[in-house]
Amino acid sequence: MKAEWIKSQTSEMDGLWRRGVFQKVRCSSLTPQDLLFMSRFQCKIKRKGGEFEKCKVPLVVQGQHMRRKGEDGVCDYDDAFSPVPAASGFRTILNLATQQNMFTDHVNISQAFVQGKLLPGDGHNGKVYISSPPGYGEDPLYVYRLLKPLYSMPSATRA
Repeated sequence: MKAEWIKSQTSEMDGLWRRGVFQKVRCSSLTPQDLLFMSRFQCKIKRKGGEFEKCKVPLVVQGQHMRRKGEDGVCDYDDAFSPVPAASGFRTILNLATQQNMFTDHVNISQAFVQGKLLPGDGHNGKVYISSPPGYGEDPLYVYRLLKPLYSMPSATRA
């Protein structure tokens, strides 16, 4: 399955580059105040009907190390947000679909979080840096500056 994992990783990174999610920056250009967060691929096997369908490997930021804005004003993000649909809204959609004799199914948006922009309070002076994911084979002299949010960032769902 190694070939499938590599194909999925390459596809994920190509999609992120196409969408302008980050830019390469030399490590030597970072200031002491700039924090560098680790990133990794979150590997998962997708199945359909019990059979292997594909490998999915979204790139995630290890956001658990990000700090919320405190009294000193130093932070990596201002606010976190978790969108939770109300059950009444879900029931309304199902009722309308039933009345109109419509078929309901699920929706999967590819790289959904990278559709927005970083929020003004994200990172130090609006800059968030991540390392390349382990095993991706990137030059260690470079890191990525995020221009759009990635999964696992506390403010990504708000963006």
